[in-house]
Amino acid sequence: VMPKATPNIKVAAVRTFGGESVRVKLIGDSFDECAAEAMRLVEEEGLTLIHPFDDPLVIAGQGTIGMEILKQTTGSQLDVVFVCCGGGGMLAGVAAYIKLVRPGVRVVGVEAEDAAGMTAALTAGKRVPLESVGLFADGAAVKLVGEETFRICHRLVDDMITVTTDEICAAIKVGFNNTRCVLEPAGALGIAGMIKFSKMEGVRGRTFVAITSGANMDFDRLRFVSERADSTETLIKATIPELPGSFRELYSHIYPRNVTAFSYRFLSGAPATVLASFQAKTGTEKDIDAAAVLDNLN
Repeated sequence: VMPKATPNIKVAAVRTFGGESVRVKLIGDSFDECAAEAMRLVEEEGLTLIHPFDDPLVIAGQGTIGMEILKQTTGSQLDVVFVCCGGGGMLAGVAAYIKLVRPGVRVVGVEAEDAAGMTAALTAGKRVPLESVGLFADGAAVKLVGEETFRICHRLVDDMITVTTDEICAAIKVGFNNTRCVLEPAGALGIAGMIKFSKMEGVRGRTFVAITSGANMDFDRLRFVSERADSTETLIKATIPELPGSFRELYSHIYPRNVTAFSYRFLSGAPATVLASFQAKTGTEKDIDAAAVLDNLN
């Protein structure tokens, strides 16, 4: 049972590997709606539920990632491990193993900013259901983290960090440039968190590990990721008169910056709503440059 927004590549892989013994059912917009349907099937058809994260054996299995990391860094410096988090299974498992064997290594969970269930739970000291979750990082879009995963994370995880969609896209680009692998949004959370943490802390000379955990990326999403991964690009919406020369006037406030995208729909006699993306001037920070353009427009 998977959400309707599940990438086609993941659905196809499940059907291929499962063969005749697997029946795929797409329902709802989030994991939580799927979980409710799965429980209905358990009760009505007598099926057995294998929970994707809130099960001790599943958590232990995911914890073997921590074992692999420590085996590969035996005798070497290791400061922080960044782990993506949806329901918390991988984060709980990795934290349990690392804190047992090398308790001095920090374990940091990374969530999408619009699906930060574990961050909310650890802040509140109890599981907190989110009203809604974003679906870009669909593999980690969970409204309520697991009971067992929360118990372990509350005891062992050092910190949580949240990242935006743009930061996730930039992390996918970093992953591709370094490994030639195209990660899915949820799979790139660890890289995104590591990059953000490094900038926030201003650290040097330390060893970080970011766990990458999925590559279920449909080809048609790559254009969106590519556009959002450009950290120099700003998207604005403006309303201009439906008159000749209006766009030239708009662009005069953006020039000499490169306009990378322009969207406009003609409505006779009505003001035109324009969406435009532009790159920051070379050597200028994106936020400062965007503020300058908005000041010109106002």
